[in-house]
Amino acid sequence: MIQIGERIRNVRREKDITLIELARLTGVAQATLSRIETGDMIGTVECHQKVANALGMSLSELYEGIDERTSKTHHAKKTDGHLTSAQTERVKIELRTSKALKKKLLPLVITLKGNAETEEERAEKSVEKFIYVIDGDIIVHLNKQDHPLKQDESIYFDGSLPHIIINKSSKTAKIISIASPPA
Repeated sequence: MIQIGERIRNVRREKDITLIELARLTGVAQATLSRIETGDMIGTVECHQKVANALGMSLSELYEGIDERTSKTHHAKKTDGHLTSAQTERVKIELRTSKALKKKLLPLVITLKGNAETEEERAEKSVEKFIYVIDGDIIVHLNKQDHPLKQDESIYFDGSLPHIIINKSSKTAKIISIASPPA
């Protein structure tokens, strides 16, 4: 992960601006800017904003590559291909992310052909689950109770409760299922 001082130095050098010029443009002491660039101090957000302005960029552009959360962003494209599992001929489950074991959420797209159902699931106690119906009508049989869901409806529940997803219609149903990992 790159540090703010290193980022400022790199951008400043790319723009062929000296430390003296940057001090003049920002009103921040040259010694302070030097300490920020060497990592001896971080500086304030106000100082960072002045530096960003002087370098002709927004604060978010200056921080780009610094916030490690952005490196965790994964854009899955249609062409990427997804791990597909078939519980039966009538039930298709697609994992919609890569490196699933390193994620905090497990997104699945489940396609249930007419009159199909998933196998009963029961996750560990700390797992939470969210199901959203993209297309069709389903029933979530949860802890011996039926919860009918139509298109654009959802249910959120404790994944440790025994549950089955059922499509009693003759039409195919498609849902998104998102589960948190066990704690």
